[in-house]
Amino acid sequence: MVVYVGIAAFAWLTLFQLLLAAGAPLGHLAWGGAERVLPMRLRIASLGSAALAGLALITVAQAGGVFGAVLPESWLRPILWVLSGIFGLSVLANLFGARGAERLHGVPLALICAGSCLVLALS
Repeated sequence: MVVYVGIAAFAWLTLFQLLLAAGAPLGHLAWGGAERVLPMRLRIASLGSAALAGLALITVAQAGGVFGAVLPESWLRPILWVLSGIFGLSVLANLFGARGAERLHGVPLALICAGSCLVLALS
């Protein structure tokens, strides 16, 4: 179950960041929430975030046995630990730095992402 929740969270995060990078008016949910459509520098940052979320999606799916090897097996646990840390920090950043809709979106999403990676890293 944790695997599928993690896959869903990372799939949404990847799509969300790609939408932000494409100029969708969702900026109030990310990057400080100051602008509905992100400026170019934050659109580029969203592309980087989409790449990280995509890597996380692949890692979680492979670690959970949903599909075969894409990454070397020996990389999975270290990547999961790093992702746990990154998204754990994201929980804190969204909890203390975000406001309004950004906090309501970011905290639960980052918590699910961090938690699913942590559970898989420990398994």
